[in-house]
Amino acid sequence: MTDTQALQAQIAPIWTAALGIDRVGPDDNFFALGGHSLLAVKMLGAIQAKLLLDGELTLSDLVENPTLAGFCARLAVIGQPSEESGAI
Repeated sequence: MTDTQALQAQIAPIWTAALGIDRVGPDDNFFALGGHSLLAVKMLGAIQAKLLLDGELTLSDLVENPTLAGFCARLAVIGQPSEESGAI
């Protein structure tokens, strides 16, 4: 299982709960499933809390990567330590 697939397994339940649907697939588009900006902001907060992100996740991350797979690929990049963090 890749990092992106592992993230999809963690994030899909948050998307389904936020959208009020039974399931979401990797190629499903958050906005095409009925998501909107207010719902997205609430959902992003839940994702940040679950993944313990330090405020690096923005609405534009979702807008630019609206599918579950694309969004999780973006999360995988955000979650990597940066040079500024000193963790490299």
